Amino acid sequence: MSSTEPARPAWGSLRVVMVSMHTSPVAFPGSADAGGMNVVEVNTAIALAARGHRVDMLTRRDDPGLPEVLEVVPGVRLFNLAAGPADSVAKSQQEGLIEPFRAAMARWWNSQGAGVDIVHSHHWFSGVAALPIVRSAGVPHLQSYHSVAAPFGASLDAGEPPESEGRPAGERLVAEQSQRIVAVSAAEARTIMQRYQAPAERISVVRPGVDLDMFRPLRPGEQPWAWQGGYLFFAARLQPLKGPDLAVRTLAALPPGRRPRLVIAGQTSADFGWYAQELRDLADQLGVGDEVVYIGAQDRDQLATVLRGACVLLNPSRSETYGLINLEASASGVPVIATRAGGMAESVEDQVTGILLDSRDPAVWAETVRGFRDDPDRRARFGLAGRDFASRRGWDVVAAELEAVYRKEVHR
Repeated sequence: MSSTEPARPAWGSLRVVMVSMHTSPVAFPGSADAGGMNVVEVNTAIALAARGHRVDMLTRRDDPGLPEVLEVVPGVRLFNLAAGPADSVAKSQQEGLIEPFRAAMARWWNSQGAGVDIVHSHHWFSGVAALPIVRSAGVPHLQSYHSVAAPFGASLDAGEPPESEGRPAGERLVAEQSQRIVAVSAAEARTIMQRYQAPAERISVVRPGVDLDMFRPLRPGEQPWAWQGGYLFFAARLQPLKGPDLAVRTLAALPPGRRPRLVIAGQTSADFGWYAQELRDLADQLGVGDEVVYIGAQDRDQLATVLRGACVLLNPSRSETYGLINLEASASGVPVIATRAGGMAESVEDQVTGILLDSRDPAVWAETVRGFRDDPDRRARFGLAGRDFASRRGWDVVAAELEAVYRKEVHR
């Protein structure tokens, strides 16, 4: 993070507010309810600041030790607003915090809101809380979903379970009342159009990016994080939707004595506290308990270190709007094996940077793993293609695209 004040472009800077009620943009992905959304928010904000804009990020204080305001980098501030208990609250219970957060945001707006050009809410909680304030101020409101709820009674493949009864109605509200929706993939845009009848002309697709310095391949002679020869890697929140059980079953389907280890990065949230033990029990039942390594949620530097030493990334998630970890694996020169779900086809070039699978049969996944594990040349070929693919998607590219969207709405 540079301490140099970013140069301001000649056409004038924007003052942007990003709202993220239920999870802090600076939280480690894989911890609690943090994931790709957090990565997108904070890195986009930093890249926008590098283009000369000012970004204030608003989130709910979930720890009494957090400061009221934190300078992330010059031009980017994070405000921890007092709304509800200063403690972690399960995502399924956070709908009840929308009103307190709205009141806290209104107080912030009264003291800090002068000169704001645009408000960009992330997740439906944030949009529902922010919309009345933003509309009253006459400022454009943009909405990003990052995930869309599955209809009640639908399978996990159809999207994320509605954590609370108000989610479908809240998602519809922000679709109807926001000036523009910013989707992270064309697949997510199609889902929003189909589910909430949002017109295509009010949706922009801005796909996530990757830090190409942090996420990089192993250098010649550089030692991997562990286990020369590679390991399988899974990184996500530990919950059924993300499919870590299939990663474990894939390991068990590989021939005994020739299995790589499976490294699992991530932890459970309050809503899935029971799942970590269930995963360990499954590994023990399948006879691979000693071959699965759990390392918990990692900070970004350490995640990149572990990722670049992997033989392959496994992403068996049942539903993803994009699949940011796939892009980070590609930037690291690591092939991806992922489900053909949601926006995964936009973060993986099938048969080029990775393999997309329609099957959830562990034997099929294991055979695909062996195709990389037993053929270093093939693994290297996919890794080189992945790095090339990711190199087109630095955060500076994302910020430029998002800036264009913002300016269109500000000057409408």
